[in-house]
Amino acid sequence: MYAIFFSEDAATLKKQTLLALLALAFLGAQVQPIYGVSKETVEILERLDALQTSVQNLQKTVDTQTAVLKTLVEQANDNVNSMKAVVNDLRGPMQQSLASTGAHFDTMTTQIQALSDSLDETKARLSKLSDQMAQMQRILETPPAQPNPAPGAAPGTPGTSATPPVPDADSLYTQGLSYYNGGQWDLSIQSFQDYLKYYKDTDRASNAQFYIGECYYSQGDYSKAIEAYDACSEKYPTGNKAAAAQLKKGFSLLAMEQKTAGIRELRSLIQRFPDSHEADLARQRLKKLNITVPPTHKKTS
Repeated sequence: MYAIFFSEDAATLKKQTLLALLALAFLGAQVQPIYGVSKETVEILERLDALQTSVQNLQKTVDTQTAVLKTLVEQANDNVNSMKAVVNDLRGPMQQSLASTGAHFDTMTTQIQALSDSLDETKARLSKLSDQMAQMQRILETPPAQPNPAPGAAPGTPGTSATPPVPDADSLYTQGLSYYNGGQWDLSIQSFQDYLKYYKDTDRASNAQFYIGECYYSQGDYSKAIEAYDACSEKYPTGNKAAAAQLKKGFSLLAMEQKTAGIRELRSLIQRFPDSHEADLARQRLKKLNITVPPTHKKTS
């Protein structure tokens, strides 16, 4: 009885198992295509998700670099603005310093020239003093002649006084230079004017007229200085102070804030005396004024 029961149960179980297998086989045959499509879709979705993640990471990187670049640009702008402020702060003192240096340089150049002239004059004066001492020695050795009485005068009555002697040229000129080097402008002007009164046609007359202008220039009387420089250029156009007189006239005009006239005078000087030291000084002053310097025309032989 138990054997029949187990046989029936076994047959029933076998049937159920077979049906289950058939059902699974059928369902597997039906579901496999659907499962295949779903797998590809999942892969595409996974790739899209990975790509989206990469794009997001790239966007974050770009945003970070943009922020850093923006910060660097702002810092660069701040540095440029700071440098501009520093340059503007330094520009004023530098311009004042350059102007002051130029004025000192002009004064030193004139003083050096005056000292050089003074040395030459001292040598000439020593030579002449030596000659005068020899002449006086001869005069002392010669007995003095008796003066003749004036016409109509009784014997023993002294005659009328003679005309005062003309001052010595070297003495007047050297005295003028000595006063000039010592800053005694008025006395220097008087000595040089006396020199021109008696020796206006000598080689040093141009120098004397020029130093009169220099005395007025040193006193800040630029109008009278220009008159003296003009007299030097007009009366002694071939003298050795012609270029210096025109240069200092240009400086005087600039000091009087007559910029156009001063620039014109300096340009004319460069054209007239292109190879002179005064022309170099004129070019330097024009460059400080940001004025185009005329080209130098070399003389052709």
